[in-house]
Formats: sequence, C-alpha cells, structure tokens
Amino acid sequence: MNVFVTQEMSREQFAWGLSNGVNVLAISGVFWLSLAAWTTGFGALLVALPPILLVGGLLLRGSGRLRRRFPGFSPRSLRGAPKGSPSRRIIIGFYAVSSAEWLSIVLVGGICSALNRTDLTWPLIGLVVSLHFLPLGWLFGVRPYYVLGVAGSVITLVSILGVTGGSRMMAVGLGLGLLMIAGAAYLLANAETLVGAGAVRSS
Repeated sequence: MNVFVTQEMSREQFAWGLSNGVNVLAISGVFWLSLAAWTTGFGALLVALPPILLVGGLLLRGSGRLRRRFPGFSPRSLRGAPKGSPSRRIIIGFYAVSSAEWLSIVLVGGICSALNRTDLTWPLIGLVVSLHFLPLGWLFGVRPYYVLGVAGSVITLVSILGVTGGSRMMAVGLGLGLLMIAGAAYLLANAETLVGAGAVRSS
C-alpha cells in the first residue's frame, strides 16, 4: 500500500507513497466490484466491467499525475537506508504487515476449504484486507487508512453475520469495491492537504 512514508521523509517521498496507495486501492476496487458483478452471472460482468475499468483507469491516471507533480523522489533512494534509521524501520514494518496479510489470506483459504465453508472465503479475505489498513495507518501516518480499516471490517462482518447464500459475496464485493474506489478518490482529492500534513510531521 502506501510505501515508505516516515517522519523524516520529504513531500516528494510522501506523495510517492500516497500515489502507491491510490494505485493499490484502485486496483482492489476494480477487483471487488468485478467479483460482485461476476456473482450475478457472466453477462452482468460483461456489462459492468467497462465502467468499472473506466473508473479504475481514471484513478490510476490521477495517481500518475500526482507523482509527476513531485518528481524529485525515486524508491531507489531508500534502498541504502542505514540500519536503525526511521526509514529502515518503516521498510521492515511495511514488509511485516504485508507478509502477515498474505499469510492470513492463505490460512483463511485453507481453513475455509478444510471446513467446507468456501462461502466464507472471500468475506474473510476481505476482513483480512480491511484489518491490514489499521497498522498501515499508524505506520505511515495516513488517517484515511483507519477509516478504510474500520469501514471495511464492518462491511465484511455484516456480510458474514447478516447475509446468506450468494448475496453474501455480492454484499462484500460491492461494499469493499465502492469503499476502495472512494478511498482512492479521497486520497487524490485531498493529496495536497495530506502531503502538506506529512511535511509538517517531518519537520
């Protein structure tokens, strides 16, 4: 998600990480919305896919424009971060959160398959994805990630506890898809404010 945003980082570094966050949210939103459309049939997916891809493409384009406004940073500059530095700790923290997320996804898939509850696989994966925003929000100092984490967790828990059958996958796919798209749009619309706040924290 948002990568390598630390208290010592510049506006360019913060904007680069924010751009990465937008990219991942946009791609995730396209995936979850496509999953929701697919549950209603292949025909519905064919109808829904063009506008879904259009929205995702516009968000990715906006992310590219954001990065071009802050051209003075490349992730290569962080590869040599010294041991014990804040940048190094953030890099390690990011990989730890990402590894825990993927391990949890694998475990969820295996457990649901073993218990013959494949209907819970995608909602529980959605819960894992949602929860991983909470440590990222703290790690990178991006408060909207807390909202994504809490709202996504509520959506997935409601779909697990309050929805049954095929409607469950529709609910979690539509809910998380719209949430991710809205999150990406919010980051882009408020990029200047978020980057400015990040620069203030770094000073």
